[in-house]
This record gives sequence, structure tokens and C-alpha cells, in this order.
Amino acid sequence: MSSATEPFFDYRSAKPASHAPCSRCGFELWTPLWRLSASSAGLYDDARFAGRLIVSLGQHFDHLDDVPEDLLARFMSDVSRASRTLRLVLSVDRVNVAVLGNQESHVHAHLIPRRRTDADPTTAPWQDPRPRQRLASHEHSELVALLRSVVPW
Repeated sequence: MSSATEPFFDYRSAKPASHAPCSRCGFELWTPLWRLSASSAGLYDDARFAGRLIVSLGQHFDHLDDVPEDLLARFMSDVSRASRTLRLVLSVDRVNVAVLGNQESHVHAHLIPRRRTDADPTTAPWQDPRPRQRLASHEHSELVALLRSVVPW
């Protein structure tokens, strides 16, 4: 997990911004990347799907259907912008988006980049037979630097 004071890119001001865990549930991003309109996005360290992101709603809600419509629209726009950024910057074939809430009730979305070279690109990422492993340190650093260098589209 990242520290609460780790800077990340705030696309609106082009200045580092801090990210703190949710004051209600403690949910936090592993490696914060961007502060978006209604949420923050961070790298989820998963070597099977390099570039996997979590987009976390800035305000705490346990259920997607509890989020007020205007805030939900901004959150989904953030998810769309982060997804588009992954497709363009990492040249992936598809980005799977999932909002689950089974383990962490804080509303957040998983953005999983998919490539034709995946173990089985036609199945859900949850069915990938490979054990989840962290990225090699240099791969993690390079990916973070690359993603932090762009403004989400």
C-alpha cells in the first residue's frame, strides 16, 4: 500500500497531490497515479495484467446504487478516461471494467488491460490460472513513471 502522503499527478493543476485512505473504511490505492474529477486512480500491482488500475470514488459509499446520480456520472467518466488512457498509452486490445465490492465495500472499479497474448484472452481475468504476482521492481517503476507522465484522456 502507498503511504498517505505519497504524491501523485493531479491532472487539473499539473501539480503533485496527496492521497489519503478513506476516513470511513480505510480503503486506499496501492500506488496512486492521478486525482480525477470524482475519484483517484492507482496502479494495482499484478504482473499478469501489467497496467491494471483501481479507480476509487473520492467519497465513501458502500454500494454503487447509493451514489448520487451526478457523482456517479462523474465517477463513470473518470473510469472511462482512465480506460481510454490505458488503451492508448499501453496499446492494449481491451480494458475489462469491474465494480464488485465483495471484499472492499468502498465503491471502486477495477480496470484490467487485456492483450491477445494473455494466457486466455477470451475469459474473465478472475479465471486466469496464473497466481497473482507483483511486477518486477524495475517494471513497476517504469510503468508508474509512464502513467504519471500522461494526462488521462
